[in-house]
Amino acid sequence: MTFEELTIHTNTPGSELVGGVLLAAGISCFVTEDYNDLVQVIEEKSIPFDYIEESLLTDPGEVRVKVYLAHNEQGRLQRAEILAGLEKLQAEAETDVGSLQVTFSQVDEEDWADNWKQYFHPLPIGQRFIVKPTWEPYEGDDRIVLEIDPASSFGSGQHETTALCLEELEKMDLTGKSLLDMGCGSGILGIGAALLGASEVVCVDIEQIAADTAAQNAQINRIPAGVLTTHCGNILTDASLREKVLGDDRYDVIAANIVADVIIAMLPLFRASLKPGGKLICSGILETRKDEVLSAAREQGFTLLSAREKNDWAVVTCEK
Repeated sequence: MTFEELTIHTNTPGSELVGGVLLAAGISCFVTEDYNDLVQVIEEKSIPFDYIEESLLTDPGEVRVKVYLAHNEQGRLQRAEILAGLEKLQAEAETDVGSLQVTFSQVDEEDWADNWKQYFHPLPIGQRFIVKPTWEPYEGDDRIVLEIDPASSFGSGQHETTALCLEELEKMDLTGKSLLDMGCGSGILGIGAALLGASEVVCVDIEQIAADTAAQNAQINRIPAGVLTTHCGNILTDASLREKVLGDDRYDVIAANIVADVIIAMLPLFRASLKPGGKLICSGILETRKDEVLSAAREQGFTLLSAREKNDWAVVTCEK
């Protein structure tokens, strides 16, 4: 299905008034790209992050509001109502609302869903894994095939942090072991552990789509029923989830591919949940913050086993 994308160019005060125009036209779902929102996140650290793409920090004066209209009679009526509402807003606004210029483009629904697939091909990782998309064949027989459809979740193996974690996992004897995959995304680490022989794998992510995708990928990889379970939620704020997935001396290995701030906050929970001698693999860490994570891990009683970097990203492996 093809949609028409309308991009309305305004400013921060104008974006709220533009939202009113869209709501009046029956549009309740739209995208607002505002530099000032990003600045607020950076200043307040309301969302954990370690890296900001520099291109997002350009053009601070303009706000873009995007809406997608179907190519049908309803879409045409909404388009006309939006344009009329913007014209009225420009004439009557008592404050600067920007240019309110509207640019148009066509977007194919299949492009959103499938175009990224052309960049995802079988990828050897470490000495033992080949990570492949579900839609491409692999004829080799010398590696463990880890079949992944990441959908909207993180974890295709192409990012350095995922590769670093898989490389750490393949060094371990996971036969009959238990593993917690915290921030599981597509489930790639937990599934990799199961393919290496882990008998209990628990995958947790704050996004429901990630938990669902991990469960689907486990089926694709023929992980036996009962070996891998998935959960959605935040163990830092959800006591019932903590009770469900954590426990004293429960896991042999914990893999956490998240970001430095969240890993540091979770370290006490990780230590309590690892068995004596259990291993903790942490990534999603910028190399510049590696020492900060290491210091926090030592304070929690972990012993460093190894730390490696790849293209400015780091993985840290510790022992309880």
